[in-house]
Amino acid sequence: MTEAEARTAVRAVNPGDLPGVRAQLRGVAADLAAGLNCLWLVTDAMVESGLADELYRGALFGSPVRVDVPAPASARAREAEPEPEPGWGPAPVAEETAAEGEWWADPDELPYLDLPDDGFDLDLGWSLEARPPRVPAPRKEQAGPRHDPHGLLARLGKELSVGADEAVAALVAPGRDRRPVVGIRAWAENDGGTGTGTGAGTGAGTSTGAGTSTGAGTGARAGGGPDSGPPGGPRGAGVERLFRLLAAAVRAAGLPPGERPRLLVVARLRDLPDSLPDELRKGVGDTAVHWWWGALGRLDTATAIAPILDHGPDTSGRDRDPLRERIHRALRTETVVEICGPDLELARSLALEWDGSQHTLGAALGRCLARTPVPAPADCPPLRRIGALLRPGAELRQAWAAGAVVSWEGRLRAHVAVWHPAAPTAGPGDADARARLTALVSQAQQRVLAPWIEEARQRLAARALGHLNRPVAALVADHADRPPAHLGATPERAFLELQVGELLRAHVGGALALPPDDARLLRLLVTARNVLAHRSVLYDRTLDELCAELSRADLRAP
Repeated sequence: MTEAEARTAVRAVNPGDLPGVRAQLRGVAADLAAGLNCLWLVTDAMVESGLADELYRGALFGSPVRVDVPAPASARAREAEPEPEPGWGPAPVAEETAAEGEWWADPDELPYLDLPDDGFDLDLGWSLEARPPRVPAPRKEQAGPRHDPHGLLARLGKELSVGADEAVAALVAPGRDRRPVVGIRAWAENDGGTGTGTGAGTGAGTSTGAGTSTGAGTGARAGGGPDSGPPGGPRGAGVERLFRLLAAAVRAAGLPPGERPRLLVVARLRDLPDSLPDELRKGVGDTAVHWWWGALGRLDTATAIAPILDHGPDTSGRDRDPLRERIHRALRTETVVEICGPDLELARSLALEWDGSQHTLGAALGRCLARTPVPAPADCPPLRRIGALLRPGAELRQAWAAGAVVSWEGRLRAHVAVWHPAAPTAGPGDADARARLTALVSQAQQRVLAPWIEEARQRLAARALGHLNRPVAALVADHADRPPAHLGATPERAFLELQVGELLRAHVGGALALPPDDARLLRLLVTARNVLAHRSVLYDRTLDELCAELSRADLRAP
């Protein structure tokens, strides 16, 4: 349960209902349907929050034929399992063996000693009438990477009812009517094998944890056993080897794209060898690589916080002003969206914490950052450009994995926690943070108020035609900074194109005699447009006055 759900009893929007998430799921489904393997790369926070597991299940369960490879047993479960007996290790004592009914003795395999017959009886303890001696058990093969019962191929083979060595062959074997999509949570593979983090679930479809890989290297290479490598070996070696083995088996079997088994692997960067995503993208194994990069946009964040803003105080009294409420609601929504970007959890927290007043925004944001998992400033390298490509470059990938850098509306952007202090009570702590927050709030206000200002200008100009003190052609010639040349023959249409500053100069100069209400609205429009044009912020009192005048203007006759 999220913080917003706990404090408001409002259920969070299902991630699968967000437009950006649906678009990514459609892209993955289309590639799988085309016969391609899919590697879906997500951030560390998505695994920790459980969102990655939801996306995995949403993508895998959309395939009619699928194999959900369960996560490996946790380290604790492995320790509880009995270890296999070494081939020539000490045998259990006779009393324990007798108590358990596990007597083992075969006279045909007792060694023969050629002793001299000198009349002495030697009691060597080999009499079958007495208690059987302790004889070493038959040699057993040591458990290792080739036959790891917890390895990826072993678990895949178990799902296919074959051994680990036959798992890949079973996927491409002739006679299969429909080839499955094999789903793998790569973070669970790391946790079960080479990682040291928390568990990632105990079975198919239940993994929400976030293992932490401590392995290093470049992944498995040709040769060796079929499984995921020895404990503590290269990170993601089992996943890489499965990609390569399946690609080779598909080529050897000559399967066309529509008849191939496919892999769906959802992973963090640290779950895989560093070079694997680029190798797969360049053609290894016919694989499409999807990045959680630019996946969410303004509409997604606004949709995620809508239930929280709808859960406000009851305003059903007689003094309600629907238009004013609509503008304030839009300003609050757009401000949260602009500040938080694609961080849905932070956006929900800020929408719940902030009351919509400009003077409380910095402190509310600081409190949200203090109690929400966010990246550290050190996670973000200097951003030398603002344009975002289709995937994060090599120099930004670790910052992307940590959530410090995102692609937002086609541009690179640092997470707000990189530059805004996370303090329970304080607002922005330095001039740079204040300037950044002001710029974001100004952009949000421009996005909301610019259409209202322009619509009010057009209606005001139309009403002003009835309050002229001079000929319209002379007024346009004297007060228009740049008279539109194509409207020279129609001065009335040229008058309707005058901006709010030009209309105000005409009114102050006496060429235009506006009623007091329209004059008051015109001055507010000029103030708002000038403030926003310089990327400054309209504060609470000015916003309240502007919203009230816009509402009253809508009720006046044209």
